[in-house]
Amino acid sequence: MKSLKLNHALALAALAVACAAQPARAQVPQVAVDIPDGVPLRVAAQDLSDSEFEVRGGAIVIHLSGSIHFRHDGADPVRAIALRVAASEEALGGRATVTMPSLHAGRGESFEVPLNLRLVRPLPAGQGSAVRIEPDAVLFASLAAAGPDRLDSIRKLTVLEMEARRDREHFLALWQRGGRPALTAAMQASLRRQAARPRLEVRLAGQGPATVAAAAPVREMEIAVVNQPDAPLILESGSAQVRGSVSDAPRFLLRSRGGRAVRHFDIGWLVRDGDGSLYSVGSAPVAERAGVAGPQVQETAGEGRFLIRPASGSGDPDIDAMLAYLRSAQFDDGTVWVPSREALEASRLAEAVPVSAEERRLSQLYRERGADAIAEELRKFTPSGQ
Repeated sequence: MKSLKLNHALALAALAVACAAQPARAQVPQVAVDIPDGVPLRVAAQDLSDSEFEVRGGAIVIHLSGSIHFRHDGADPVRAIALRVAASEEALGGRATVTMPSLHAGRGESFEVPLNLRLVRPLPAGQGSAVRIEPDAVLFASLAAAGPDRLDSIRKLTVLEMEARRDREHFLALWQRGGRPALTAAMQASLRRQAARPRLEVRLAGQGPATVAAAAPVREMEIAVVNQPDAPLILESGSAQVRGSVSDAPRFLLRSRGGRAVRHFDIGWLVRDGDGSLYSVGSAPVAERAGVAGPQVQETAGEGRFLIRPASGSGDPDIDAMLAYLRSAQFDDGTVWVPSREALEASRLAEAVPVSAEERRLSQLYRERGADAIAEELRKFTPSGQ
């Protein structure tokens, strides 16, 4: 365990008294970085000196700012890490997760994880560190993983890594076939798509009646489905109740395509407004359920009411249509399926779904340093470096 002392300890009771008169800003007594057993990392350096801690009423609001450098002591290169950050286990806003994909850290090498988080810790805070940070999961190049995995991080990191490998292979093939002009064209096209793609925000609208302009009627809306030929699950149909810009969580009928049981799956969710704009709203909020296996049709559904609106616009657009597709799936043996680039492009989903975290990273690197830097980055992840 490593601990960072940002300042000498201040009595939290005194902070609370000071806050009674006016908001007070103070340094946190302690931030601890814990390395769980079996995780081949150690803290090489850390700097959280820009963090701020403000007492507000009965709680400390913590703005955790800085970075931690981890050194890898194992043989299998690190590809991704998920950190669990906790100021309080019970309070709303007391915990957060930081995910860092697309790493390339071999034995003896270090990598940095930036932190920029806002947390809440109730008063009185009790004894011990004000914030505790630990790796919840570390994913390696072999797709083996280590860590307590309390947040289902291994599955999430594996999905990110499979998407990253898919997209790196795509751009590397373009470079090998067409050189710098082909890679430049692909990066520029990706940046244009990202800039032009409309964004929505989705938030819970509460369980009671939703307030919708002009008292829009409730409609039972059929959800169009897109099935990819190699997907392990087939979406048979879907539906949701819709009123204006509010949708109750959708319901889907689905079945397994093959003999392998699926432990977990994500269904991608898109909506179209009355003007014809198609928005991606992430994963459909379906409830966790037992795995899907066999040819029999099964139903999965979610709970909650969701307000869908443009992230940067004003007003709430009416939902005119919905579309769903299988975004990822994890089998019982832990392996993960994600859609191929070819399948996304053939179904035209590539025009609407968000680009992967890896494509965003590579396109930003292209913006800053050009196509040659992209080619050099791609070579790091190939076995031969070619």
